[in-house]
Amino acid sequence: MDRRKFIGSSLVAGLATTGLTSCVSNSSIKTDQKSDILSLSERQKWLAPFACNIEQWFRPMPFLDRINAAKALGFSAVEIWNPNQAKKGKTPESIAKRAKEQGITITTYSPSAPNFADPKNEQAFMQWLDGAIAAGKTLNIPNFNLTGHKLIEGLSEAQMLENYTRVLKKVAPRLEAVNMVATIEPYNPFNHPGHFIYGNEPALSICREVNSPSVKINWDFFHMQRTNGNLITNLENGFDQVAYIQFADSPSRNQPGTGEVAYGKVFTRLRELGYTGYIGAEFFPENKDSLRAASDLARLAKSINLQPSF
Repeated sequence: MDRRKFIGSSLVAGLATTGLTSCVSNSSIKTDQKSDILSLSERQKWLAPFACNIEQWFRPMPFLDRINAAKALGFSAVEIWNPNQAKKGKTPESIAKRAKEQGITITTYSPSAPNFADPKNEQAFMQWLDGAIAAGKTLNIPNFNLTGHKLIEGLSEAQMLENYTRVLKKVAPRLEAVNMVATIEPYNPFNHPGHFIYGNEPALSICREVNSPSVKINWDFFHMQRTNGNLITNLENGFDQVAYIQFADSPSRNQPGTGEVAYGKVFTRLRELGYTGYIGAEFFPENKDSLRAASDLARLAKSINLQPSF
């Protein structure tokens, strides 16, 4: 990457502090464009409730360096996808080591579950679960994201749901024994065609049938908005099954303020309902401008006095 393209004086200082020398934006910001960028100290204060999804931010920076970049922007937490990709510089051990060095909390991971609604994949899923649990222990994360709900040729939706639910009932006691939570992530049919779990249903029904503190929902407001809309009412109706929150504005999957969602009201209600965890910023910074995205997010949090609750 072009090492000359740093953005914003405060970000440059942060990168220098962490020893990172890769750019975190697609272009430099002119002086007259910096006036509405919050300072590093303000960003650190108001980004505290959020976890930066470093899979979507800072592309194509080397993966581990994205942890440094998130800290330099003012984040104190990050979230990741599959940690077991050594060819991409990702192992649970290397990620945990870099996060510890930077004083960064990792809030969730998504270790790419097999399509376990297919009975042919059940044994592979059980083996995968061993690795997912081991990765979580190394990363010191008590929850991981669970998908594995692609359509299966030859099976009806009812059969797929029955298989999916049956396997979760089978593994729930094992997850409970190790104090870990698997969070089902419903997608949306526009960005992720070819799946059978979209929006708030059938995920809520699955979790309520499994009836375990270790099988809950990763409630991603982006997918919920694209599938169901009516974000606050649906959140209220499903809040008893929420274990983790992610978000992006809709429909372009950039930071709040770039689309149609009134995130100030959504986050305010989220706190009123009692959600105390991190809120995952799983979006693509608009125009690949990470500094602008971080400042926009911090400004939103400041406008509603959104405080960390952990």
